Amino acid sequence: MVLAPYIRALATAFLMGLTAAAPMGPVNMMAIRRGVAEGWRHTAACAIGAIFADLALSSLAIFGGRYFLPSLSDPKVNTVLETVGAVILPLVGIYFLWLAVKYPRRAFRSAQRRWKQGPIQARLIEEAAKAAALTFFNPLTMLYWVAVTSSWLPFANSAMGNSAPGWGILLVGLGLTSWFMALIVFVSFIPHRIDAIFFRVANVVLGFVLLGFGMYCAVVLFGHLRR
Repeated sequence: MVLAPYIRALATAFLMGLTAAAPMGPVNMMAIRRGVAEGWRHTAACAIGAIFADLALSSLAIFGGRYFLPSLSDPKVNTVLETVGAVILPLVGIYFLWLAVKYPRRAFRSAQRRWKQGPIQARLIEEAAKAAALTFFNPLTMLYWVAVTSSWLPFANSAMGNSAPGWGILLVGLGLTSWFMALIVFVSFIPHRIDAIFFRVANVVLGFVLLGFGMYCAVVLFGHLRR
């Protein structure tokens, strides 16, 4: 039972990374399109760029929050952080559920139209750089990392102490890598199965995961407010 909070904090950090990588936005669209058209190495190049950018943003959020670790036992600080997660994460989750209903066919048709344009002439380094830029300068990605780390850090600090940031970055990286490894396998062996349903399911799952994070923050926040 002593290990339960530790394992829970690590599992949540892994899920944070997996959830960050999963949105069917420009990076995943580019990774799928170029992987189907030119081979799995192009998907891998996009993955490397996206993982690098996400790790940079998550490191800024987590290690920036490390300076506040001594204050995380303060109920007022916990309340502020949990309020951020409880407000922002459900809104982002609802946005992705709306995308799943509204735009999956349009996204698929756009990707399919580009696949039919022929070979994509782009070097792997350029693709990685473009994926990194699309990820790093995406305001939604920045907002995501601020929100999830604000809800994760207090709990992780109580479970792991000062080692929480380092373990957090490691598990976030594993979560990011797991998604893109699955994507590489997907475009390598079953590209014919990529259709509008794929985009719809991915956005629905992501939306409910973010809603779950937000509900957790809201429950914890309600408990603090009752004290």
